[in-house]
Amino acid sequence: MNRLDELRQRDQLLGWVEQGLLSPGQAGQALAPAEPKPTAAHWRWALDRLLGFLGCLLLALGVIFFFAFNWDDMHRLHKVALVLLVLSGFAGAALFLQAGSTLYRASLVGAALTTGAALAVVGQIYQTGADIWQLFAGWAVLMLPWVLLARSTAGWLLFWLVANLALALYLAVPRGWPGVGPFSARALFGMAFGNLVMLLLFELAGRHLAPNAGRILPRLAGLMALAVLSLGAGIGWEQGGYRGFLVGLGLVYLLAIPTYLELRRDLLMLALLAYSLVAVGSAGLGHWLADRVDHFTLLNLLGLVVLVGSALATLWLHHLYRESRQ
Repeated sequence: MNRLDELRQRDQLLGWVEQGLLSPGQAGQALAPAEPKPTAAHWRWALDRLLGFLGCLLLALGVIFFFAFNWDDMHRLHKVALVLLVLSGFAGAALFLQAGSTLYRASLVGAALTTGAALAVVGQIYQTGADIWQLFAGWAVLMLPWVLLARSTAGWLLFWLVANLALALYLAVPRGWPGVGPFSARALFGMAFGNLVMLLLFELAGRHLAPNAGRILPRLAGLMALAVLSLGAGIGWEQGGYRGFLVGLGLVYLLAIPTYLELRRDLLMLALLAYSLVAVGSAGLGHWLADRVDHFTLLNLLGLVVLVGSALATLWLHHLYRESRQ
């Protein structure tokens, strides 16, 4: 609704008040902004959650930095005892706090963070010989009970980050196999598949896993999956081993665009899909024209295509936004 429409609606409401069709109280409710300014209670609610999570985060990070600074001066039993004491403190605090409260969730997120510190301490002391990806994979698995109990956005964000690090480090390990590396087709496919699984999980069960997360978790997983698929598809125009990404990305477009357009309207996801289509399509056009025109013409044509495609995508998204506001 533009400014002129707002003025017309205000005049109409005031006219109804003069005719006695609306009381002053009803007119005030109708003229109230759709998104009122935050009150003092809203600020206290936000600060309560922010400070609670920051306190537990700083405490967990303090334990990690304490070990880093005093590692050589501590006995190994003291190291294990200290990290387990902090982990038990976070878990024990959650037992005595009200389930679902800010401190309850923050304590469980602190336990999830300290779990990673405990794995690192044990691995360093006893020299288990595990690769770094195994540390992150074990951390992701062992933190999962804490994250499921916390049902907080911060907990699931930590899990998503650690799981992606574990997956990326595993796929980047050189094994002497052909076609294996951090940007190989197998590595990119693994990253895309893992994030698509998490996207599906967050879309289907996100309200139960993190009731207050909103659309943060599926959007992050979708952004990572789409970025990896788009990168693979862009390479696929040049190298045959990556052609499967073009097919996979095409299927994602066919499934995701109608889903986020009709079933679950999400303009951010539609924007990511639209601009990904522009980028990958421009890369394909550049590959097709590379041997047909000179470099100067090619750069100008690609610039024009990107400009026109981005403008059309922006107009389409703006039209969808106006529809959602009506």
